[in-house]
Parts: sequence; structure tokens; C-alpha cells
Amino acid sequence: MFKKWTTTALLIIISLLLIVIAYLLYNGQKNISPSTQSSEQTSVSTSTNSSGKSDKNDNNFLSVDKVRNIFNQRYENTTITSIEFDKTLLSTFYDITGVDNDTEYSLKIHADTGKVISHDKESLDTDEANGIEKKSKAIDFVNIIPLENAVTKAKQSAKKNGSVKSWSLEKSDSITQWEIVLNTDSDDISVKINAQNGQVLEQETDD
Repeated sequence: MFKKWTTTALLIIISLLLIVIAYLLYNGQKNISPSTQSSEQTSVSTSTNSSGKSDKNDNNFLSVDKVRNIFNQRYENTTITSIEFDKTLLSTFYDITGVDNDTEYSLKIHADTGKVISHDKESLDTDEANGIEKKSKAIDFVNIIPLENAVTKAKQSAKKNGSVKSWSLEKSDSITQWEIVLNTDSDDISVKINAQNGQVLEQETDD
């Protein structure tokens, strides 16, 4: 009887030791994993930055200046009339539109790589041709506040620190405007800002 009890006790002790060893091994692997992952992420981040730091913004998307350059290189002698930034479930992209005297050009590119998604062109209507659209809708990039400033002003106006869902830059009623759409916990807030002086022109909430 005593021998049987001793054997049972030994089996229990061995089982407990095996459980403790398995637990320690599991924790060891768990502790090593984040460190390895962090190292890999740092490597990717460094590679991205070293390949073109000045061409990226804080979210690692192509900057407005870089997007302009891509458009102007593809369509020379044109004037940009609008830039839009938007996100979908599948992609984050820029839509850029520009004109020359008689034709409108559009270009959609990936916001992170600059790869062209689509492009198109069409003749301007009679009331827009001969330089009319070019003169009335051209964006003067020299005399506008930076996107970062516009986002800051939008957050101050909304009184919420949401993430940027989308934005656009275009001329409406002879005023070049930033429109910043903020995604907050409860709703989307759209803020239109005078791109020349930073004045908030309009704010709307989409519940």
C-alpha cells in the first residue's frame, strides 16, 4: 500500500515539474518574440526613411510636394486645380486634377508608394477652355498654409483630437480651401479652412 502511494506521489510530482518546465519555456518564447518583432519593425522603418525621408509625412504617406511633382512630371505645362486624399478598406490614395488651356487631366496614385492606380484626360467644355479654367481654378501653392497647420486648426475648431480620414485642397468661390475630415469616436467632422489665412470657413458634423 505504501509503495503504491509513493509511486502515485512521484507521478504527481513529475507531472507538476513537467507543467512548470512547459510554462517557463512558453514564457521564454513569449518574451523573446516582441523583441524580435520590434527589431524587424525598426529595420523596415529605417529602410523606408533612408530611401526618401523628405518625401514622406508623419503618417509615412507621400507629401503634398511629392504628389505635385509626380503629377507635373507626367503632365508638363499643366496647372493643378485640386488634390484629394482619401482612405478605403483596400487602399489609401491621392486624386490629383490639373488642366492646361484646353484639357483636364486626372491622376490617382497610391499614397504610400506613388504607384499610379489610374489616369485620364478629357477636353474642357467651351466655357472652361482657352485658359479660363486654368486661370480661375489654379492653386497658388506658394501662398497657402501647410497641410499640417490646416489639420491643427481643424482639430482646434472641432475641439476633438480625431484622426484624419480625408482631406482636399481646391478653389471654391475664388478662395483656395483646405477641407479636413476628422474621424472621431462618435462622428466625422468636416472643417473648411481658408488656405491663405487659416480662417475657419465652415464646419459640419456627420453622425
